[in-house]
Amino acid sequence: MHARLLALALTLLAFGALPLTPPAAATNYLCNQPFALCTSAPCIPQPGNPDVSICMCDMQEGPNLATVPCDTVAPSTDANGVRTVYSQFAPTQFQQGKKGLRCPSGTPWSQCLNKICTVDPANPDKAICACDIVRSGEWQTAGGDCEAATCGTAYWSGALIDDSRSNLAFMMEKLGLTTSPAQACPAAKP
Repeated sequence: MHARLLALALTLLAFGALPLTPPAAATNYLCNQPFALCTSAPCIPQPGNPDVSICMCDMQEGPNLATVPCDTVAPSTDANGVRTVYSQFAPTQFQQGKKGLRCPSGTPWSQCLNKICTVDPANPDKAICACDIVRSGEWQTAGGDCEAATCGTAYWSGALIDDSRSNLAFMMEKLGLTTSPAQACPAAKP
């Protein structure tokens, strides 16, 4: 599994997978297309590159948030049948019961929003995404099963706290949700 993940990740990067970075004052766009959902994705640092992580995300289709125009993150398939999608946000995993784990600044996490991904040819329910490793800012993830110790070691896909709130509020408005599906992990015991 790890060898296949590494081979696909290296192929993704070898073909010039340039990350799309949201602008400083990002505008949210409501897209409706296949995408990679990385809100709870486990990630590992890319060998030889301390700034990039490789994340295993869930494939989804439907309404989602991007901070770049939807046509710039549209899925595609190349002449060899390799499918490319982008990581975007939807509240799906929170609606399924995952909780938000809050992690302190200084711990490593992966910023995957708008990043390019390859749909796993061996498992079309998964996409392998090349994300940015970040080590600053208080952030949250739907990964980690509420185990705070994983904040410092797992490189979870996550979002800054303010961005997470803003993204969720945008999707709630667009989807007509009156109650937030996102619940926080219980506070750690002293």
